[in-house]
Amino acid sequence: MTKIWNFPHKDYMKQRSPLAFFALFLFSFLANAQDYPQDEFISPLEMPLFLSGTFGELRTNHFHAGIDIKTGGREGQRVLAVADGFVSRIKVSPYGYGNALYIVHPNGYTSVYGHLQRFNDTIQAFIREEQKRQKSFEVELFPLAKVFPVKQGDLVALSGNSGGSGGPHLHFEIRDTRTEKIINPLLFGFDVKDGRSPDIYNLEVYEFDKEELVSSYTRSLLRQGDGMYSLTGNSLIEVSNPASFGITTTDRLDGVPNKNGVYSIRMIIGEEVYYHFVAETFAFAETRYINSHIDFAQKACCRRTINKMYLEPNNQFSAYRVKERMKLTDLVADSIYPVNIEVSDRAGNVSTLNFELKYSPPEVELAEAPEPDLPKFNYAQTNFFKKDNFQVVLPEGALYSDIYVQYEKKAACSECLSFIHEIATREVPVQKYYTLKIKPDAEYHGDKSKLFIASFKDGKLDDYEGGRWENGFVVARTRQFGEFAVMVDTVPPSVSPVNFRDGSNVHGASRLSFIISDKLSGIDDYSVTIDGEWVLFEYDAKNRLIYTDVHALNLEDGERVLRISVSDDKGNVTEKTYHLIF
Repeated sequence: MTKIWNFPHKDYMKQRSPLAFFALFLFSFLANAQDYPQDEFISPLEMPLFLSGTFGELRTNHFHAGIDIKTGGREGQRVLAVADGFVSRIKVSPYGYGNALYIVHPNGYTSVYGHLQRFNDTIQAFIREEQKRQKSFEVELFPLAKVFPVKQGDLVALSGNSGGSGGPHLHFEIRDTRTEKIINPLLFGFDVKDGRSPDIYNLEVYEFDKEELVSSYTRSLLRQGDGMYSLTGNSLIEVSNPASFGITTTDRLDGVPNKNGVYSIRMIIGEEVYYHFVAETFAFAETRYINSHIDFAQKACCRRTINKMYLEPNNQFSAYRVKERMKLTDLVADSIYPVNIEVSDRAGNVSTLNFELKYSPPEVELAEAPEPDLPKFNYAQTNFFKKDNFQVVLPEGALYSDIYVQYEKKAACSECLSFIHEIATREVPVQKYYTLKIKPDAEYHGDKSKLFIASFKDGKLDDYEGGRWENGFVVARTRQFGEFAVMVDTVPPSVSPVNFRDGSNVHGASRLSFIISDKLSGIDDYSVTIDGEWVLFEYDAKNRLIYTDVHALNLEDGERVLRISVSDDKGNVTEKTYHLIF
């Protein structure tokens, strides 16, 4: 006999007004959140806050750690201290946050400003002195509290596009000063307009046999208006195995077209909350758990970003509210359960998807499928794998769940010194670094320090994994599965001046610039001197550009000798000399 389970949330919607339902839902997920000060921070920019990225948004291999504030497509917007405090950390890097500033506030929080163009004059002068002292563009400094005190509203920097930024904007974070955990800035009362409920695009249905995924398929949705969604066609999903779901969802704020991340996703089956994700706070050490949070295989193969609404055994991400229930559903056979999925943004706009789920196990118990004749890696222990000239040591906790491991030795590429070894597939995510060892199959009589392990995709060179020579093997660490082989890098980097050549008169030039690049192991270091004195050249890695301001050199007129040295990760060096007239 089919049993229909009562669903209070659904009944409440029918009996009460949408406003009443919204109030109940808003209270339910805000009641669990910590109280954060609402009027202690001002905006870091002197312009309306329009966001191109939200906290907890799903990015490649990480959850977004702050909010990205639009700057009108321009650099040079004034960046202000959001509250009194002192500068505790300054970082200059061609990667990541680029030019970044950290300010500690007396209320227990730290604000972070990333991708800056430059710092205010006082801080900039301090950094320049340290760069000259260390003879390095890339520096990380921790000034004492008394060195750079700031007041709320002080100009601390100008917005930019430095580091790994994909366009001009300000990356802004708030952290707990004591724990360093990052917290959603939208919990602190910043005025970000958002009157739109999140968009839900698809529902993914997963079925399991003894916790092994046996099938998945996609159901399309129908938008009904007012944030309500339903399945197209039959609203009943019938499964013959324990099941769970995933959704594709984004949020759009007022005044901007960007598809951003959502704040909360909750799934209720029958009367139980089986899943609840809230983008409130998490630690940096947890951010790679995104690869278990999403359907990693769909991301790797098909660029689909699906929020899985079940928990793998080794997903330790702390932003889940009901981890003890976030397993596969425990359903009574031949019963129908109402399913309600609620997606909200930080402004409290809610979208819901309602359907019904029926578990109908096979009438005749199927014969148990034999386990694959493959080695099995256990996520809770160290795993070892050896095959011919290929070895893997996978530490405890490197996987999110147990996996059966396929291995294949493939034909080498024309530049490879070993066969291509494929271990598992790229569709299997890895949390921690593991050790990879490959012995060259081809004789190599050159400098063994030039050997490295490369990863391949569909037989083509994809990435540099690094490596060192050790007891006849090239040994590297990686956080991905797939295809690997030994290669050698003996080619030094390419160095090309942009706006001058040997013998040029650069007296009227504003900048001196070089394009530097390396095809295999990548740029490791560079140095530029003029008449033997080290000169600061800034590095824009994403554009492969290093440059200096000619006027800031303060050189007397005359002929000077500029020497540049650029090395790659395998120690190959390019050195060039230019005679220039200043």
